[in-house]
Amino acid sequence: MPNAVVMTGYGPPEVLKWAGVPLREPGEGQIRIKVKAAGISPTDLALRAGYLKAIPLPPNAVLGFEAAGTVAAVGPGVTGTSIGDGVTALLLGLGGYAEYAVASIWTRKPDTVSWIDAAALPSSAEAAVGVLRQLNVKSGETLLLFGGGGSVGIIATQLAVARGIKVISAVGEQDETLARELGAMPVRYGAGVAGRVRALGAVDAVFDAAGKGVLADAIALAGGPRRVITLSDPAAADFGVTLSQATTDRAPGALDETIALLADGRLRLRAHTSMPMQQAAEAHRQLESGTVHERIILTLE
Repeated sequence: MPNAVVMTGYGPPEVLKWAGVPLREPGEGQIRIKVKAAGISPTDLALRAGYLKAIPLPPNAVLGFEAAGTVAAVGPGVTGTSIGDGVTALLLGLGGYAEYAVASIWTRKPDTVSWIDAAALPSSAEAAVGVLRQLNVKSGETLLLFGGGGSVGIIATQLAVARGIKVISAVGEQDETLARELGAMPVRYGAGVAGRVRALGAVDAVFDAAGKGVLADAIALAGGPRRVITLSDPAAADFGVTLSQATTDRAPGALDETIALLADGRLRLRAHTSMPMQQAAEAHRQLESGTVHERIILTLE
């Protein structure tokens, strides 16, 4: 019986336990991956703590929206992927913190991309590609990005700049240099941000990758809610703003597009570190305490 980090209930990191789980068989159009690395997202922490109970979880749920590893089994209807292939996968149904995960969305991992980088890519890349597509930002327009120093924001900045879009990145002091390096114009996040943005010019669209109470400013700067999208602000509906969530059709092809850029050295990811998967509870604890400012990727030997 394989092992996984199971969530024994809602609560502090201690509810995460390394335990035996049934081996799942891949269904139609699915593969089973022998996991080498899995990313931890902010949503994982919120789910575990019980802040997102509107998203139903089964008993002994296994968290993790992204994983990389080798193909261990293929389901009916799968073509172009064989046992032993290295892949990275987006797991909309969770399950990444495990020795084996079943995936419906994946792409081949190039040899030049490490397992850890491959596991750090899928969820953030899908969100960045998907929201840019939904906002329909064109070359020559100006995009205001909240959370430009985060995993999604870093990828979105690079994709937008490459398309000729002017990016204003609202970041903390520690990420101002990074924003410039990625081709954006940084503005200091926090009180008075709207005035600092206006000083740089008009805004055509706003991508809120931070989800921390910026929607009133975003709407004022964009001239209404139509071209404002947030990834996680629970007040979105109150402001008439689109709350964009991962679906199978939000960003088809996002993994193929971004893994190729990563392999060619044309895409930079947020800084990350790694910990053994069996220490997932400690990883959650460190992320929540703010003692680490990098992403943590869980690894299996």
